[in-house]
Amino acid sequence: MAIVYRPERIRGLKVLSCTDPFEFRPHIHDRYVVWLNTAGGEHYSLGGTSDILAPGSISVIEPGTVHANRPCTETARHLRSFYVDAGFFKRIGEQIGVSRSGDLGVRGEPLNDKPLWTELARLHEMMLGDTPDLELSTRVTRVFGDLLTRHARLGTLPRCPGPGDIRIDRVLAFLHDGLAEPVSLETLAELAGCTPYHLIRLFKESRGMTPHAYLMQLRLEHARRMLEKGAPIADSALASGFSDQSHLTRAFRARYGLPPGAYQKSA
Repeated sequence: MAIVYRPERIRGLKVLSCTDPFEFRPHIHDRYVVWLNTAGGEHYSLGGTSDILAPGSISVIEPGTVHANRPCTETARHLRSFYVDAGFFKRIGEQIGVSRSGDLGVRGEPLNDKPLWTELARLHEMMLGDTPDLELSTRVTRVFGDLLTRHARLGTLPRCPGPGDIRIDRVLAFLHDGLAEPVSLETLAELAGCTPYHLIRLFKESRGMTPHAYLMQLRLEHARRMLEKGAPIADSALASGFSDQSHLTRAFRARYGLPPGAYQKSA
């Protein structure tokens, strides 16, 4: 059993392979996630609802969307995820003649497209191996072009979703801009123009977790990006708002299933 992260061989596209029973507790990504299982089902929660992603189905999750997932059984699991930058989708969309901006239009509900599921599973395996660059890029373009052609809203391209509430918008901007700085709930509430209690309720309705939990996810994603660029673990911890390397290590393992050092070696 293992959790394997692979760096970008194709610009804007990374992959995760997980055969470990590790539970991914509520978290976010800074990219789209296209994910499927080729062994076992996957319990997942998204947008206040929960379901099972069965083999043969595909799910797409937008950046910044809080979700959680765990295997239906610990003895049969192969979770395969593609982490897709919005710019990657834009480039593929332009190649298939999509030119206007908008959202991807495939959020939430699983896609029941067995031929595409088969092609994505095969592509994922290729990205874990040593497929020649030309062959790999050709298949990536075709498979993700098929995803957009069949399942995106006609004439649209992906974008990061807006929060829908200007008060939450202000808080999110503040957290993104100062994620390494200490911040109090009172400061965030004043920024939103409401009481701390009201802010917690509004934020959980909008993002599915408290402001503090969301800030921790932003800090983890920031640290992950620094580690991928080769930054020392201690420097990544401090620059991302963690008190020290040990603090980052505990949070990182709980989020990604690997300690920072092991993740950095794989990336």
